[in-house]
Amino acid sequence: MTTAAKRRFDPARIFHPDSICLSGSLTRLGQKVLSHLRAGGFAGVIGTAEHDPVLNADLALVADDAPDIPAALTGHAARGARGAIVLSFMQGPGLAAMADAAGIRTLGPHSFGMVLPGLGLNASPFPLIPSKGRVALVGQSSSIARTVIDWAVPNRVGFSHLIGVGGNDATLGFGLVLDHLGRDPDTAAIMVEIDRLRDPRAFFSAARMAARLRPVVAIAPGLRLKDPTGATYAAMEAALGRAGVLLTASVGEFLAAAETLTRVKPARNERLAIVTNSVSLGRMAADEVLRSGMSLATLSPETAQVLSLTTSRPPPSTGPIFSGKRSPTALADIAALLSSAPEVGGILVIHAPSGEDDGAAIAALTACAKTVKIPLLIAAMGEATGLEHRHILSQARLACFDSPEAAIGGFRHLLENRRNRAQARELPSSAVLSVLPNKASVIGRIEAARAEEHSQMVQDEALAVISAYHIPALESRHVSTPAEAAAAAATLGFPAVLKLSHPDVPTHLLTGSVVLNLPDPGAVLHAGRAILAQLSQLGADPAKAGFVVQAQAPHGTMLRIRVADDPRLGPVIGFGEGGGDPEDVSRLAAGLPPLNLPLAHALIHRAGVERYLTAHRGQAAADEDAIAATLVRVSQLIIDTPEILALDIDPLFASPQGVAAASARIWLRPEGQTRPPLVIPPYPSELTQHYTARGQNFLLRPIRPEDADAHAAMLSRFTQEDMRYRFFSPMKRLPLEQIVRLADVDYTREMAIIAVHEATGETAGVARLVRNDTDGTSAEFAVAVDPSYKKFGLGTALMQSVIEWGKARAVKEIVGQILADNTPMLTFIKRLGFSLSRMPDEPDIMEAKLELQSGPSS
Repeated sequence: MTTAAKRRFDPARIFHPDSICLSGSLTRLGQKVLSHLRAGGFAGVIGTAEHDPVLNADLALVADDAPDIPAALTGHAARGARGAIVLSFMQGPGLAAMADAAGIRTLGPHSFGMVLPGLGLNASPFPLIPSKGRVALVGQSSSIARTVIDWAVPNRVGFSHLIGVGGNDATLGFGLVLDHLGRDPDTAAIMVEIDRLRDPRAFFSAARMAARLRPVVAIAPGLRLKDPTGATYAAMEAALGRAGVLLTASVGEFLAAAETLTRVKPARNERLAIVTNSVSLGRMAADEVLRSGMSLATLSPETAQVLSLTTSRPPPSTGPIFSGKRSPTALADIAALLSSAPEVGGILVIHAPSGEDDGAAIAALTACAKTVKIPLLIAAMGEATGLEHRHILSQARLACFDSPEAAIGGFRHLLENRRNRAQARELPSSAVLSVLPNKASVIGRIEAARAEEHSQMVQDEALAVISAYHIPALESRHVSTPAEAAAAAATLGFPAVLKLSHPDVPTHLLTGSVVLNLPDPGAVLHAGRAILAQLSQLGADPAKAGFVVQAQAPHGTMLRIRVADDPRLGPVIGFGEGGGDPEDVSRLAAGLPPLNLPLAHALIHRAGVERYLTAHRGQAAADEDAIAATLVRVSQLIIDTPEILALDIDPLFASPQGVAAASARIWLRPEGQTRPPLVIPPYPSELTQHYTARGQNFLLRPIRPEDADAHAAMLSRFTQEDMRYRFFSPMKRLPLEQIVRLADVDYTREMAIIAVHEATGETAGVARLVRNDTDGTSAEFAVAVDPSYKKFGLGTALMQSVIEWGKARAVKEIVGQILADNTPMLTFIKRLGFSLSRMPDEPDIMEAKLELQSGPSS
């Protein structure tokens, strides 16, 4: 390989190239792409491998026939290209191996290429490209990309990037693309179309980072086709929601969300006002708002009085406001007045074609939009004059839609994005649930089940497993005969419950197999004999029957917790109403482990069971904290026990006194089968260690979101000079969003180890290592210690901890920047073995660098 071919891979050069080399320029695909390259106005160098090859091209394009792809990649790499987009179609996997053999990074195969309107670059088969703008699209389907372009051009929506990931059998993928777009200053919003994910953890890690900085909206075709129960869709929605990404259910929603997030101002609150020149359309829109679970604005008396001077009739306090027919500017006038009303969060204007005054009405809306400081969404109805009206509004860069439903969906997405950003600014509670499970008991019961060749643990066995994680469960006895059941019930107490346990007869399929409210031993005996008689009538073998006896559960709401694997996302926790058909999972909300208490409460609220948990009909409210704690404990059980294939707790009774599991089932994986990796890495508690210096005890452990408040308190104790040294600016305090970001780390790509003073609970220091977003082999460090704790050697201990973490993950180089006048830090970092050099373009900054001999990657 030539010296040029060994230059370092730089993803920025791929997504902002100065030179391009195309191979396969003589194929039909290559001819089309080459024509578009030359016609787009790209000012950089364009060459072809066949006629005028480019050395050290920033971007290689491969349009060769499938058999020629390996040679094409090798040729590009030999000429110095480090990254390629493979537009060619090829059957099956294999591109990643070809790219590795050639020594080049690739997107593809069957990528739709890349379009950069700001550079005039059209490296795609698309003849039509959108104008320059601040939206980016990354996806796999060329047909969806064409649809987005076809929508964007007439609607004057501009794009910074359109990037085709392709078949995702490559050494580049969604993760690197999203990392780039998340940092790109010319990108304000990102649209993501997801078909297949080669590395789900890398995707969600990158999506989470991008969504912290700008809105990200996604579509994932075929989720319900793959799983009609809706569980797969719910799991993907939960995973993307955890990353801060909005999942849309249709192409229409996908485009509406992009329209809203890029053209509409932030919502003042969550209440929508409707203004219309059609009473019927306004009422239908109001119905849709309420059906969608959103709120209509309720006008204050002052606002209603002002509006009555403009409307033809007094406006209702809640509901659509009819503009009347007197003035073509009435819609705009009312919208302008509503924008100043504090009770209104956003405005939906519905314009139905009405005649010769339509042009004046649309012109007035275009003019008033400049003064409206809250979301203004316009539904311009119709396909004759309405289509023309939407074109006029789009040219003015207003958010316009062809139906009220689409506009309302756009407002819903705006609110979801608002909630995400509000959540990012919120300091999590410092409360952390300590699970302290009896893991040995769980392992023992699983080994016993395997020894008996049982793949399923039911009733008392399963309840014992969850009890080892301190999940309250009704005490159970497993017996063989009705007489033994009567004796067991006398021990447990009355009223009692009797349940059939039969290997061939699921209890939910046999009416009468569960008998409640048995008042005494005689009733238990009679119920057991009746169940056996019923089995005989069905032709089932009564000799295989057993019984589970329990005390009657306290009165409460029946809930369900179900855990099962998603093929792409790993274990998913479902939560919702209990006591129904165990095969019906359509009504369960989904969440991903690991869960903490805030995430568990959020899952409870998404499940729509709050109305059953609140006080009603003389019954006190159920203990939601106990439900949340149970969800956290189930999450930890699943993380700790990869042998569990699925778990179902149903019913879980929730009452004012807490929760109690009445029934549970656990399915075990076949021996030797591995669990799909968790998409969200769990808390790495194995990195926790004790540290003692000068008689003071500290706990060195990975940071977690609940540490945000303590982290802010530590920074508040820093002097202004310490803050200048740490953040290169003499700031007094960090913004709340940055505090939350520092505490909520992605353990896949970064690690922050904090020192906690065991006597006071104060955070005394932190060291951080952030791997880069290309191949993770280099990382940037930062370290800070509370001034009052600087004499305990914490800086050294913390840095050694993150360095060891980096070594274990194949980090080869650690770098950091230090102010040149920060003499104590320069001395400290040099003692750790770092080399120092002055930054060429910034003489007041020193760069520290440490070469590592890495351990095994993980």
